[in-house]
Amino acid sequence: METRNKIRVSATQRAYEEIRNRILSGELEPGARLTIRAMAELTGVSSIPVIQALHSLENEGLIETFPRWGSRVITLDRVTTRDRYMLREAVECQVVRILTTQIAHDQAETLTRMAGKLDDLVTDGSLSDSFWDLDHEFHLTMAHFTESKSLYKTLQHINLFRLMQKTREQVILRHIKLPGDLHSSLVEAILSGDPVKAERQMRKHINVSTRSWINSS
Repeated sequence: METRNKIRVSATQRAYEEIRNRILSGELEPGARLTIRAMAELTGVSSIPVIQALHSLENEGLIETFPRWGSRVITLDRVTTRDRYMLREAVECQVVRILTTQIAHDQAETLTRMAGKLDDLVTDGSLSDSFWDLDHEFHLTMAHFTESKSLYKTLQHINLFRLMQKTREQVILRHIKLPGDLHSSLVEAILSGDPVKAERQMRKHINVSTRSWINSS
């Protein structure tokens, strides 16, 4: 029985990773229908692991399921995008408010170093995959430093949505003149110890691309 369960877990994980990667790469496009039969053929596993994988992807916010219809990749329409950005703003503003009162010296050094690297990439105009990977790591690291599992998990899901829209967001941001201290100024606001200042800077940070993205949806 134990061996059978391990095989099932392995099949579920394989299905989950295959579908997830194809969603994030854009191969499974926003709004694409995901039938159990098609996903079983795509991943090479049976229907039960596919169903479990789809449940996990739904919990992460990458797909949505409708009664008596099935599942589809979440759409990138204006309503959905605005909703996710509102959630992101609420979560990340709370993150920086917490950090103003409890950030440790070594944590401050870590964020300062990461912010400097990101701003160098912004100045150079290098909005490549390395920039986005580091940007996501930067925001997740801040959430991790709050020691709140709920904030961290929610931000993980938001970042998956951002990965889905990364290609389009890259195009948008190339047409916006980003501040050379986009990330460093955020860390400085956190280190000021003023939660109101830190929250204001985070809102400014997020809104750099939010309006352009929503208006283009």
